[in-house]
Amino acid sequence: MNTLQMTASDGLTIAKRNMIKIKRVPDLIVFTTLSPIMFVLLFAYVFGSAIQIPGTSYREFLIAGVFTQTVIFGATWTGLGMVEDLQKGIIDRFRTLPMAPSAVLIGRTSTDVLINIVSLVVMSLTGLVVGWRINSSPLEALAGYLLLLLFAYALSC
Repeated sequence: MNTLQMTASDGLTIAKRNMIKIKRVPDLIVFTTLSPIMFVLLFAYVFGSAIQIPGTSYREFLIAGVFTQTVIFGATWTGLGMVEDLQKGIIDRFRTLPMAPSAVLIGRTSTDVLINIVSLVVMSLTGLVVGWRINSSPLEALAGYLLLLLFAYALSC
């Protein structure tokens, strides 16, 4: 097995470990799903009537900002998880194993991408409920979502 395959395999193992942890700590799922809903509803209905944008809807600007804010919040889970693992001594245990040193970071950041995908789906559905619409082609919309995920991944690292 070459180094790249070992790194990918070890990274997937760490990502699986992190996903199991998310399943066991439901606070992470609640924050991941309820926070985007709360922000969209808060800014759409509480602050939305106070802001007038000539020629377009405030919700068109709202959702883009809330998307960016949410993926930034989601990117912080990597740092928090790494600190927790360092404090508990798990990183020291990983260092004694025959695994790629970068696997911990790869596993953590890939887990954050999965969490951000869940957040974006929940937020997109909530945005559609409050009147936000995608005004471009599906391919351009997909490119926008991928750009958001790439941005979140870069912040996670």
